[in-house]
Formats: sequence, C-alpha cells, structure tokens
Amino acid sequence: MSIVPQSLRAQITASVALVVMIVVALAGLVIVVRIDHRDRADVDQQLTSRADKVRQDAAKLTNQGNRPNDEYGGLLAGSQSLVRLVVDGQIVAERGDQPTQPLPVATQDGYTTLRVGSETWRSLTEPLSAGSAERIQVLQDLSPVEQRRTDNIRLVSVTAIAAMLVTGAGVWLVTRLILQPLQRLRAGAARISDGNQQLPSEQRPQEVADLSAALNAMLQQLQTSTQSTRRFTADAGHELRTPLTSLGVNLETLQRNPALPKDQQQQIVAASLAEHQRITALLEGLQTLARGDAGALPARADLDLADLVDDAVRHAKARHPETAYTFDQTPLPLVDGWQVGLRIAVDNLLDNAALHGHPNGRVEVRLHCDDQWAFITVTDDGPGIPAADRDAMKERFARGPNPRSHGSGLGLALVQQQAELHRGTLTLTDAPGTGLRAILAVPLNS
Repeated sequence: MSIVPQSLRAQITASVALVVMIVVALAGLVIVVRIDHRDRADVDQQLTSRADKVRQDAAKLTNQGNRPNDEYGGLLAGSQSLVRLVVDGQIVAERGDQPTQPLPVATQDGYTTLRVGSETWRSLTEPLSAGSAERIQVLQDLSPVEQRRTDNIRLVSVTAIAAMLVTGAGVWLVTRLILQPLQRLRAGAARISDGNQQLPSEQRPQEVADLSAALNAMLQQLQTSTQSTRRFTADAGHELRTPLTSLGVNLETLQRNPALPKDQQQQIVAASLAEHQRITALLEGLQTLARGDAGALPARADLDLADLVDDAVRHAKARHPETAYTFDQTPLPLVDGWQVGLRIAVDNLLDNAALHGHPNGRVEVRLHCDDQWAFITVTDDGPGIPAADRDAMKERFARGPNPRSHGSGLGLALVQQQAELHRGTLTLTDAPGTGLRAILAVPLNS
C-alpha cells in the first residue's frame, strides 16, 4: 500500500509540514552544535585560567598535602574540577571533586578528553615551570556540558515536531481555501451534460483561471464539433433520402425489366447518373460545411485574390460554356485567409450565377477594394431573389419557391459560412436591370 497521500490537499500539507520540520531540525542542530562548541571552548579557557592560578600557588598545594578541607581544597570544592601535581607519572598532590572512578594520569601535555565509566572529563596538562619535571593536571567534569547538549537536542526535536504539527494544521486550512476553485471545477465537470457544456469561470488564482478558460475552450470546441456532426448526420439523412430512393427505383426498374427498350434504359441510366452526381455534390458540400462548423481549418496565409478569382472564372467558363463570363479587376493588397475556403465561396457564386441566370446568359465578375475591404462582386441576369427571401436563401438547403436547377441548396450557405470564417460579409442585392448581385467582402491585411 502506498504511503503517499491520494488527495492534492493532503500531499501539499504533508510536503510543507515535512519541509518545515526538516528546516527547523537542521537549524536547531546547527545552533546546538554552535552552543556545544562554545561551551567546550569556555571549559578549555577555564582550564587554562585555573592552570595559571595553580602554577602560582603550587607551593601551597604541595605543602598542604591531601587534606580535604584546607583552604586550597575549599576553593575547588563543588566546582566539579580536579587539580593534580604529577612527578614522573605519579600523583604527588590532588585537590578538588573526586570522580566515582579514578581518572588516569595524562601521558602528554595539552588538552585531552578522558572517559571513565559514564563520566567524561576534560584535562589540561602543563609543566609546572620551564624545564621542570613536575606537571600540573587540571581536570573539569563535562557532565553539565553534555547534559546541556542533550537538553538542547531534546528541545530542538520537540520544537521541530511542534512546528510540523502547527504548520500542517495551518496548511490544511489554507489549502482548503486555495483549492476551492479546483473543487468548483470538479463539481462543474461532474454536472456536464448535453444541456450544460461549461465549467465555472474562475478568476483567481491565475493558474486556475487559465485552466478554467482552457477547459471551457476545449469543451466549446467539442460541443461545436458534436453539433456539427449531428447536423451533418441529420442534413445528410434528410437530403440523401430522395436521391437515394430515386436511384434505388431506377436500379430496381432495370433489374425487373431487362427487356426494356434501349432508349428507355438509357433514360433510366442518365437519370441515375444525375442522381449520383447530386449525391456526390451534396456530400461534398455537407463535408465542407461540417469542417467549417467544427473549426477544422488549415493555417491562414496571405492570398492574392486577383489570381484566385481569375483562375476560378476560367474554370467556371469550362463548366458552363453556354454562359458568358467577364472579369474586371483593380490592383489590391493581399488578404489573410484560407485558399481552399475562398475558392469554394467564389466557385459557388459563379456556379449559382450561371445556373440561375438566363440560358446563354451573361455573368459579370468584378474585383475591387477600398481602404479596409476587398470586394468580389458577381452579377447575373436571371430573375433575382426577392428582398424578403434573401436572408433565408443563405440557409442550408434553401432553394427558393421556383428553383430552376436541381442543386443541393448549399451554395449560398457555403459562401455565407466562408464569409463569417474570414470575418467578412455576404450581401445580396438587385442587379441593374434584372438579376442578382452577390457581394463577398473580406478584410484586407492591416
């Protein structure tokens, strides 16, 4: 079983509390070491001072022998210190507090630390005088120093644990406030359904606000994609039913009547091919609309509209040889857009003008601009569209009350979609005389 807490709140609390405990413990240990070092330095300094004093009163120490309550011994009594006069490794005189076990005689001059049983003593050995064989050994019990170090370590341990507990409690309360925005996001995510596709919009902290905005943008994109897929499915099912039924009837007729006259068979095959072309065009239009609805668009680029429209007009002449196209243009800057999308829009305007204009009619195409916009104007000589019906004709599958062609009804819808995607407009007006004038406006590069 993992010892790592599962919740973010518990992980933050445990991590911060642990770090605080470690920091307090390390800082406390540094202080304990410094204090212990200073205490031991003070002991060495006291030993040096005592050695100097003993050296001055050495004769008094020797003359008084080992009497425990004489004046010299009284100075050392209760101080947890001991003074010796040593000659040739033998103790000649000794005054002070006696340890529970005999302390060894130092074998060399200088400071040493002696351990006997559970006691620790600090020792300083020096010559009584220059060139003398007599040595004085001054000793100090280190029990108070070690007890102080132990007490300090215990105090640091308690302080570190207390700091950990207090910090943990504080962080636990603070993280509850800090993580409330995340809790609201989690609760909002649990409530997401078809009717509710948005998370709460958080403002603080900045990281949670950014996360909220990113998740909402993702959900909006998913919702748009889902709606586009549903709309594509519904539109395809609705519009494909008639041509597929007609195609099925034609095929069934050919199957059941293999002896039909050749001219009737050719008529049925021609009708089937027309329905097939209608299905293909319908699917291509729906696919383009679905990609636009879902935002599945390529990267934008600088486009030369003159070349794009000129090429579109040349291909339209090949598709509609009975229609006379004219193209007039003025120089204009580049526009920022999608090559394929704008080409689809222009092609549909040109095809609509040919299909809904007079037979062997005329289509005028003009490209011009002002300070902010580029305008693609396509004018036909057909009956036009009544002003009251023009907005409705931009909807999908809108064919008008008296359609003159068997199109899919997606042409102007595709143009309108591309106008919106390019932050432009599509305007339908009356042409001079008779006919319809369609104006596609897209912004120029700034």
